[in-house]
Amino acid sequence: MGSEQRDTRPFLGLSSVSACDADVIVFPLPFEGTVSYGHGTAAGPAAVLRASQEIEVWDDEIDFSLDSLKYHTSATFTPAEGDTTGTYLVRLFGKSKMLAENDGLLVSIGGEHSITPPLVRGICESKKIAFSDLTVVQFDAHADLRSEYEGMKQSHACAMRPLVENGSRVIGVGIRSVERDEMQYAEESRRVQTFGAQRLADDPERERELCSTLGNLRGNVYLTIDVDVLEVHLCPGTGTPQPGGLSWWQMLRYLRALLHQNPHCNLVGVDIVETVPMLGTQVNEFVSARVLSKVLAYTFNGKSKETSESST
Repeated sequence: MGSEQRDTRPFLGLSSVSACDADVIVFPLPFEGTVSYGHGTAAGPAAVLRASQEIEVWDDEIDFSLDSLKYHTSATFTPAEGDTTGTYLVRLFGKSKMLAENDGLLVSIGGEHSITPPLVRGICESKKIAFSDLTVVQFDAHADLRSEYEGMKQSHACAMRPLVENGSRVIGVGIRSVERDEMQYAEESRRVQTFGAQRLADDPERERELCSTLGNLRGNVYLTIDVDVLEVHLCPGTGTPQPGGLSWWQMLRYLRALLHQNPHCNLVGVDIVETVPMLGTQVNEFVSARVLSKVLAYTFNGKSKETSESST
């Protein structure tokens, strides 16, 4: 079996141009190799792409038309016959490095969260970005800072650990499930800043601090979104659901601060992971597709404004 399959449904239902001409490169990654509770993330990318067909391309909040951008929906990067978790993730690093050689923003749709480290590494190597010059903004219910989980260092529960170990700063947003040794590691590393979901809900000052932190980030930023960061009614289908998540409006407020209101954020890549489609509902995949549409609108509306201002 080949490792790449062409999905017939392009993102947002818009025509797919070549990768070298695209503003946005959509990369479906149906990998499910280390899930530890709920299953089904392998079906996530195709479901999100299908759901994206139903999203209006005009963003009424900020008056931005998503169809003003050019998209390349890449072939689905599936596990090859005989792939282990390790071999798949090594191949993913190579593919992401190749795609990142283009100018378009690489937007990856998982699959489980273990895809994030090779994606980040591929982008950094392609664009000559040192890990120490990268901030990873992580929307997630879980810290994902374990050194290993169920005997695996490449588990979805360890996704942020190699990024911190390699020198990146990580800002965790919406965290509400974490082990004591993960928090100890975060504190000792001095490169992890955590904004827990409960304090964000209960303490307006803490929320203002988060918006200020995101709004004042400078330089290269990679954004990873595990959909379990949201309250469970917005993502009932996900591998490890946790009550007490972010509301939809909180999510948009924080993304807006980072991507739309911050002129100094250089977004180098995005992924959204852990979407599990369920029978009888399209909530999971539609919410994920909608999150991606908001990320793109906030990101490129700001860029278009900078371009028009610099030309006057």
